[in-house]
Amino acid sequence: MADGGGYDLLTALPDDVLRLILARLPSTAEAARTSVLSRRWRSLWTNLPQLRFADVTDLARVAAVLRHHSAPIAAVLDLVAPRLQGKLLVDIITPGDQNSAAGIGSAIQIPTFEKATEITIRLLRGIGIRLPPPSGSQRDLGGAVSSEGCPSLRELRIRNADVVSNLAIRSESLRLVQLSRLQGIRQLTISAPALTELDLYACLLWGMPMVDIFVPALGTLRWVDFFRWTSVRFRAMPNVHTLAVFVMVYGYVSHSLPLLQYFTEARDISSNDKLLVEAVKDELPAIEILFLRLLTEGHTFGPCVFHLLRMSPSIRELKLQLEDHTEGRKVPCSSGCICYKPRDWETMNLRLVFLQKVEINNLSGAECQIYFVKRLLRWMPVLKTITLSFDPSVTVSEELSKELLSFSTPEICMEIYLHRDGARVKYSAAN
Repeated sequence: MADGGGYDLLTALPDDVLRLILARLPSTAEAARTSVLSRRWRSLWTNLPQLRFADVTDLARVAAVLRHHSAPIAAVLDLVAPRLQGKLLVDIITPGDQNSAAGIGSAIQIPTFEKATEITIRLLRGIGIRLPPPSGSQRDLGGAVSSEGCPSLRELRIRNADVVSNLAIRSESLRLVQLSRLQGIRQLTISAPALTELDLYACLLWGMPMVDIFVPALGTLRWVDFFRWTSVRFRAMPNVHTLAVFVMVYGYVSHSLPLLQYFTEARDISSNDKLLVEAVKDELPAIEILFLRLLTEGHTFGPCVFHLLRMSPSIRELKLQLEDHTEGRKVPCSSGCICYKPRDWETMNLRLVFLQKVEINNLSGAECQIYFVKRLLRWMPVLKTITLSFDPSVTVSEELSKELLSFSTPEICMEIYLHRDGARVKYSAAN
């Protein structure tokens, strides 16, 4: 802006103030356009601490920006590393198969952050994590995020990255660890005495990795993976109160086993696979919240859930997420199928004296599912609410809805949700 004499008032501002102005523009492209204003503005945008590319489809333009910027990603991180205190977010959204087109390498170099308390690294598949060349002692990713590299770190999140085959995290300070869709792990070791929340999603899908976990203070465990480990050790987890796991009721992978065999004595194993939790043979820890994602593939899940509930007498809340990927191609299993074991689930009674809330999603209306709901209601003397939701592709008859309501009692609030015209609606009995 100019005053009455035509003098540009912005010219008098320091460069740091001008960069603050540019940093508040919606995108890096708009900041770069200010280069045409004058020679003074030409290089200001190249020193911005943050680059934003909104709705970009031409990755060559992104590459050009990165070439002109005075501090590439690795250099920025190296500059920040010794000064950072608090949270760090590294969020790379360039698709991995387009890295070469964008002029970006296949790995992001991450230094160590000794004063960081929270680190989140979110990459897209195909981008790896690289550490700086060692100076004195070799350090891998596990060492970089462990106490030796980040002694103050309390929260660690890594998503969609290619990592080292032997990932060992040993930390005295970590409280939360979330690892999601990591490629390349063959051995996973986590030793964190103060850790209270562990979330592992699709990190051990391939091969037969070895797992060794020591987390005595753990309260919440979420684990979604195909359990095909050559060796697994869960040591000292007496305080777990929330457990969320993915279960193949009767796995379609040749090495997978029914849930029952993951929680029984080793002598019951009929293949070379090991137990999911070797330490748990008679009773789970004092679980209060149990969340099961059940891959049914046309099989009945009642016996498996019965077995878990029998081992979880302290459970207060149960959530079942049913998944079936066969899309109508399944052949119904026979009554002699292993997924019906233990057989006594049909006659034995449980007394789940703490269970007050139940939620079951993606019901198909199959006879075995309706029978399970009927049995479940008999096992819960203090149940307050049960929510039943049907799969969007299922047409639910009035008779079936009324049958489910008939299983309930006046003390229980039962809600049934159906899908009509693409919308999820609560069932209301016809007058």
